[in-house]
Formats: sequence, structure tokens, C-alpha cells
Amino acid sequence: MSARLIESMGLLCQLLEQASPEIAASALLSEDKYAATGEALIHERLLSTGTVRSYVTCPECLVENARLVKPCNDSNVLLFCDDCGDIECPRSVLQTYTVNVARVVERLSASLSLPLASRKAIGPNSSWRLGIQERRRGAATTWYFGRRLSRACEAKALVDQIKLDQAARSAKILTSTRLPLCASSPLAGYEIIELPSVARLSQSRFLFYDNRLQDVEHPSAEDAPSGNSLAYVRSRRCAYVNGIKYQLESMQQKILLALMDAHAHRLEAQQIAARCGSSAFPFQPIKYFGRNPLVYKTFVRYLAGDKLYVLAEGD
Repeated sequence: MSARLIESMGLLCQLLEQASPEIAASALLSEDKYAATGEALIHERLLSTGTVRSYVTCPECLVENARLVKPCNDSNVLLFCDDCGDIECPRSVLQTYTVNVARVVERLSASLSLPLASRKAIGPNSSWRLGIQERRRGAATTWYFGRRLSRACEAKALVDQIKLDQAARSAKILTSTRLPLCASSPLAGYEIIELPSVARLSQSRFLFYDNRLQDVEHPSAEDAPSGNSLAYVRSRRCAYVNGIKYQLESMQQKILLALMDAHAHRLEAQQIAARCGSSAFPFQPIKYFGRNPLVYKTFVRYLAGDKLYVLAEGD
């Protein structure tokens, strides 16, 4: 397996996370740390030619800006730097490359064998529903891809679509963003997978490691939280208190998810009941935690004056 193809996925994700997914051709193809991986991305048409710049960092002093004066011939241009004067350089110093985001999304869908009809763009070129995969009857996975998910606005747009799709329990999110996300992210509790950890570049596709896709569903003991955590309520129906795993009953999971997904993480009792599909009146969440009282005590607070249930941080 070529290390170049593995490393190229890391560079691709790095470019996807930039505010502008553009890189100078001189940096992409000349610098040792990028050259081989950059060529692989261009070869696979995941990078397209971008704008031709009129100003670049001077290739002589590497400090001042140099402006384009005129083309010298088909391969060279004349630049002018205030410190260095006239400089003749290869035309490529002005060229840039940019990520072909649409092709990245298309290739992700095709590599996971997802139907084109279920693909949908979410937000302004930031996240997508890739499709629904049913490996066996009744066990569907709804795949999403998102970039820049460390930004709350991008994360929220993706969460809103997942809720609209009613896919909170079946969602798996591939991302170019470095993990973990902050605890206050709207995506807290969802199953999110760093793309370079489960796939590499291959000819006209991404090659996914099936065993790694399965591994992320069952974290090893050393990956378990050491303190209090609701990170796995949605994907694995469990909570951690002081590093100890507590498997949740169905209604316990629904109550915690209702609070996790609510604005400001607070709801009235009957609002929780509605989200959990319960007709009980009055609805008292504590009654459903008889076998897991410590989970309730750690993560749920009742504000008697406001008659609100609030998701606690787990002190």
C-alpha cells in the first residue's frame, strides 16, 4: 500500500478545512511535504486549477510581495519585488489549485455504493447527506459528510438535517475535521468518523477499510471516557459516570436525547413526554431511571421554580 495515497487523504482533508480550499501550485508541487501527495490529488482530479494570482510572495527573499510585470514566454513570467527588483520565474508560481468539493462528495457516495437519488446538499457547500445503506433488513445506516464541523453554525445545519431525516439513530458522519469536537458542539453524541482514519485514496475512488468502519462502532476499553460523558447515548445507548459504563433502557435514552437535542438543553416535563412518544400525565422522568439512578442524578436537574428539566454537565 502506497504511503503517498494514505498521506494524500490527510492533505485533502486539510484543504477542505481551510476557509478557502486553495493552495499555491508552488507550495503544492514544490515543497517536500506536499509534492507527492499533491500530484496524487491532481491525478485523481480532486484538485482543479484555481485563480492565477497577480501578486505572490517573492521567490527570492520569501518576505516581500512580488507583482506580475509581464509574461516572458510560454513558461516564464517577469515579477518585480521592491527589495529584489526584477525576477524571472516559472509561470507556475502564479497558479493555484482548489479542491473540487463536488467530486469529493460524488466519490464518497460511489465508494460506499450509495444510491444517487438519496444524496442531498446541506448548507452552503459544507455538508451533505450521502445516502442510506441497508446491509441487512431493518439495519440501515444514513451516511453524511461534513467539513468545518468545529464551527457551531456548520454543525447545527447538519444536525437540523439529520433530525429532518429522522435519522438520529442511524446517522454516521464522515468528516475532514479533526476530532474530537468540543463538548458543547451541536453534534455531541453523534457518531463522527475522521475520513483519513477509515479510507485512503485509490484510483477513481476512495478505498474504505471495512474493518475500521466496524471498529468505530465498538470502542476499545482505553477509548472509553474516564469521567462523565453522554457522548455515546445516541450511537451506543450508554452513558459514563466516573468512567463506568451504564447501559441505558430505551426510555432513558429517549429522555436524555430529548434534553440533548433541545434548545438550551431544557424542556418542560410534557415536552419531554411528547419527544419520547409517551402519553403519561404527569410525565416524571425520574421514574424511568429506577435501574440507573446515578445516571439521572449526574445528568438531569429539575428547576422547580421554572418547572423545567435541564441537562447537567455531570459534576
